[in-house]
Amino acid sequence: MAFDTPVAPPPPIAGENYSAEQGCFEGPEKLLEIWFSPAPTQECNLRHVDRAVWDAMLATVRCTVLDVITNPHADAYLLSESSMFVYPHKLMIKTCGATTLLKSLPLIMDIAKIHCGFSSVYRLFYSRKSFLFPERQVGPHRSWDEEVEYLDAHVENGEAFVAGEPDDEWYLYLTRPAYAAPTQDATIEILMTQLDRKAMLPFYQKPDEPSGVPGGQRVDRDTGLETVYPKAQVDSYLFEPCGYSANGLLDEGYYTIHVTPEPQCSYASFETTIPAEASHPLQQVGKHRDPRVESARMLIRQVVDIFQPGRFTATYFRPTEDTSVVTNTMDRFGGYKRTEKRVRVFDGYDFCLAQYTKI
Repeated sequence: MAFDTPVAPPPPIAGENYSAEQGCFEGPEKLLEIWFSPAPTQECNLRHVDRAVWDAMLATVRCTVLDVITNPHADAYLLSESSMFVYPHKLMIKTCGATTLLKSLPLIMDIAKIHCGFSSVYRLFYSRKSFLFPERQVGPHRSWDEEVEYLDAHVENGEAFVAGEPDDEWYLYLTRPAYAAPTQDATIEILMTQLDRKAMLPFYQKPDEPSGVPGGQRVDRDTGLETVYPKAQVDSYLFEPCGYSANGLLDEGYYTIHVTPEPQCSYASFETTIPAEASHPLQQVGKHRDPRVESARMLIRQVVDIFQPGRFTATYFRPTEDTSVVTNTMDRFGGYKRTEKRVRVFDGYDFCLAQYTKI
């Protein structure tokens, strides 16, 4: 059966996602992750969906594909407004600005059913932090209540969760899986604001410098981002006149980085599913140090040192095993005061959120 391409608005013109205050961009992203099964199957594969079908879906969200990289496990799409990762059995899409991400949900569900035979959603995650310019958002993203109502109308067994300081909240909606299945999926996300101005200079286009991938590669070198995952396959991109995005693939894991460097609305995000123990192994572990904790802390510290935020929120999802791992990972970091910490156990996952302010 052929997929009926949706009627969609054209991609956004330059500047459409900017605030009325000149030069301000809505950096904080909306993140949607949809699993159609707990593991890849031979019969169903989202990676077999034609590129034109994804392009039509993304046009509805109001973003376009800039570049794509692949490995044996996943396809990583660098978007005009952030990123999309497609695995055989799941999809993650993250968009910033005034994009309408949740409008993609029914389309993705239709695509998965028609092209891959997935009859239902196994589980779903949707999250974001507080918007910098909430008045710029359009439906169904004008409020958290509106987003929850929209999600409830499309999936079952959903739960909404809010954490964080009143002026810097973090929102999560997730569904309970239809059936229990083991998972090795772990995710660390770092959301940073009030970024150091000097640290942001490399994220501006230099005179006569090409934008796109060549400029992105220069940013990787100048900032030290290339050292975070030196073995990863990386697709980085420098925007005009400033701004940066990158996708990386390493075995079955991915990472993605997005940077808005303007001082009046500075924001950077880092998200990874690459196991910290593999990417940041400890050379020597004392008897009182847990490598699962210390490797994750090394990763967070490295990223924070590159961007030097005035404030940041860190979240950690890890398969249920030992809650102390996520709890101890979000211990105090030198130079920062921890202002918030929340620990929860969701179906199959230990979760911790912590917020920090520079001292």
